[in-house]
Amino acid sequence: MRICRQSLVVFVALAFVLLLIPSAFGTITPRFAFVANEKDNTVSIYTVNATSGLLRSHGYVLVGTKPVAVTVTPNGKFLYVANSGSANVSTFSVNIVNGTLTPVAGSPFAAKTGPSALATDPAGKFLYVANKTSGDVSAYTIDSTTGVLTAITGSPFSAGTGPAALHVDPSGKFLYVANSGSDNVSAFTIANDGALTDVADSPFPAGTTPAGLFITPSEKFVYVANNGSDNVAAFTLNTSTGALNAITGSPFAAGTKPSAVSGNPLSKFLYVTNSTSDNVSEFVINATTGVLTAVSGSPVKAGTAPAAVTVDPSGKFVFTGNATSDDVSSFSLNATTGALTELVPGPFRARVGPSSLVVSAGTTNITYTPSFAFAADFEGGVAVLSVNASSGALTSVKGSPFGSGDPRAIAVSPNEGFVYTANSDGTNTIGEYTVDTTTGALTSVGTIANGDSPYSVAVDPSNRFVYAVAIDTNGVYAYSIVAATGKLTLIAGSPFTAADAVAPGSVAVDPTGRFLMVAEACCSNTAGITVFSIAPTTGKLTVVKGSPFLPPSGTSEPTWVTVDPTGRYVYASNGGSFGTGGASAYSINASTGALTLVSTPIAGGSAPWSIATDLTGRFVYMTNNDATVDGYAIDNTTGGLTKLTGSPFSASGPSRGVAVDPSGKFLYFGDSTLLEGDSINASTGALKVLSSSPYSGGSGPIDVCVAGTIK
Repeated sequence: MRICRQSLVVFVALAFVLLLIPSAFGTITPRFAFVANEKDNTVSIYTVNATSGLLRSHGYVLVGTKPVAVTVTPNGKFLYVANSGSANVSTFSVNIVNGTLTPVAGSPFAAKTGPSALATDPAGKFLYVANKTSGDVSAYTIDSTTGVLTAITGSPFSAGTGPAALHVDPSGKFLYVANSGSDNVSAFTIANDGALTDVADSPFPAGTTPAGLFITPSEKFVYVANNGSDNVAAFTLNTSTGALNAITGSPFAAGTKPSAVSGNPLSKFLYVTNSTSDNVSEFVINATTGVLTAVSGSPVKAGTAPAAVTVDPSGKFVFTGNATSDDVSSFSLNATTGALTELVPGPFRARVGPSSLVVSAGTTNITYTPSFAFAADFEGGVAVLSVNASSGALTSVKGSPFGSGDPRAIAVSPNEGFVYTANSDGTNTIGEYTVDTTTGALTSVGTIANGDSPYSVAVDPSNRFVYAVAIDTNGVYAYSIVAATGKLTLIAGSPFTAADAVAPGSVAVDPTGRFLMVAEACCSNTAGITVFSIAPTTGKLTVVKGSPFLPPSGTSEPTWVTVDPTGRYVYASNGGSFGTGGASAYSINASTGALTLVSTPIAGGSAPWSIATDLTGRFVYMTNNDATVDGYAIDNTTGGLTKLTGSPFSASGPSRGVAVDPSGKFLYFGDSTLLEGDSINASTGALKVLSSSPYSGGSGPIDVCVAGTIK
């Protein structure tokens, strides 16, 4: 199993075997992507659409200092992260159904200094860690039940200078380590207990400053990306002795400053990220000789400073982690030619400094199924309705409505365990509920004080923080979630304010969990969108320079704000104080969070209210006071909007809060009297009223959110 600091191929040996015997094990398919973010000490979590290759963000977890490598065991049960700044390995158990990460008892486990790369053997029995600063390899056994690491006798084992990448061959007999400081590759034989012994004649010369290493699943060839000499060294692998022999014509030219290398499960193609030329070199591998030939059209553009590359276990998609543009590029892989085509929408934002990525494998595709819709009833409590996953029809659950008060806005936590309401009923509180995930029933666990006239509430993607605004209090209230109960605790410093922020009416967190957007709904010529950065450890907020970011001249203040699923664009409905306006589009600066208007406002109906995107990042929907819903297509390159054919789409009453269900098939909104539902045409984005719509959502449904499950 090959995993290195920048270039990680998941389960290549397993994938190769399963592809040959699908009747026994099922066809191999990608499930989750995990990205180590070196500069903010986190790992981002994504699901992978096995058909389209598109990613969907599912939050992040905190790890050690300067995480630069990440890998999973072949069965997908455990995730390991090399923290180069804290000299240890963070360890998590992986929920193989939904990708949730839970720290393993005893984590983090000590390594030596500067751990820079990770690899497991194909059986998932051993973990090897290249320690770049101390010049050695730590070796551990993996407890198959718990994931706990135990140092192997004799560990650490000496390598060359500055080991930067490593990979276990598909047979599990040999380990290879690329040494960036001594310009060579150390080779080891792996004993039954995981201990390492030098292969005869090791180390083997490579190019200058080797940074990435890959072994083909066929076990015939080894490739090393040389950061200092802008090329790829190629070797044949002697499966009896472990010795490496240079291939005729090696090294082969790549781009500028190659940082990582990866190949497809069938050993036909090789991909190299070039960190300075911001692209990916594509090669065809000669099955007999191992000689590399550039694919026609190579290289293909990636993000800025790509530091990692991996081919997904099915061999259909390629992903790069781009360290300076803070995102992940996705490509489809042409199985005949090896050419890469960038996927749309994309790229998807990560957190700060993505330095390594890995994709886990399974035998079933990720699917999202809607379960329950929760409606804020402005005339009393929370209405809960079950969602028919096939038809989209809503049915009131037993005991609905739940709670009391007059909530104006509602949010469900990403883990579907908790619901929070903004109670604009004189109590000036945030309502806290737990969700029975089987029945949808809510249980109130209390309330917590908010400002004067709460207007909006949002939960961050890590399921740790809640943010709420009150239109008559110029600040953002931040709360931490007690994971066991869903209760909220006020974060020190709340409410967080900005000098020009007035009348906050809507709040949204971007998919990465880095930035909070606040729409200021009225009352000032400086009303716009104030952006805050979110501290990942505490949830505290810091105003982004340049806030508030104003709507286009002559446009009403923003009433609602949302962020698209790629994390690159912000959309606002401009109808403050029930004025006229439309939808405004902004791009998000990946480094700072600052917003830039990307186009002139797109006209909407009378007094736009709420706005939401679909779950692929292709469409935007805006509700209006004149009983219509506007639909727009997103320009993937600029973020600009174009009206959909058939827009505006009709509603039965003044349309209010809007949400798309987790499957992306249905759109729901409150009209202050009933809940309405539409199907979404996956190709065109057009809306069609569901035959069973409208639905009772209490006496005055004004906002809605929808929960669902991942399988």
